[in-house]
Amino acid sequence: MLNLKQALKRENLKQGYRYTLISIFSYVYVFVSLYLLVDVFNWNKQLSFLVVYGIAYLLLYTIQLNFLFFKSHDKRKFLKYCFVILSFYLIANLLYFIGLKFGVHYLITTVLTIFVLMPLRFIVYKYFVYKD
Repeated sequence: MLNLKQALKRENLKQGYRYTLISIFSYVYVFVSLYLLVDVFNWNKQLSFLVVYGIAYLLLYTIQLNFLFFKSHDKRKFLKYCFVILSFYLIANLLYFIGLKFGVHYLITTVLTIFVLMPLRFIVYKYFVYKD
């Protein structure tokens, strides 16, 4: 029989796996969209990043709310999400800009930004944004 600590640990692992799966789909969208906008349509790299991530973050609120944390929408959660996502959006853009300034390829810069911010976002979502 599982004790409470083990059950919580198991639930955290399940959430971590679901978060990773949702993130993978989100990042596939990011990479494909960035490639299309930058390499196919010749958009500015920074503008492309802003647009692609802006759309991704809006979609993620609903997906995470319903399929990751199984919470109901309310104004307070949405406002916390907007604050957190804006903060991470600014940090992601800063990291991306720094990578480009150092001459790192835009897709590699995107990967580095993802690896730095992904685990931090999960923690903030779980313990701040979607916490009742």
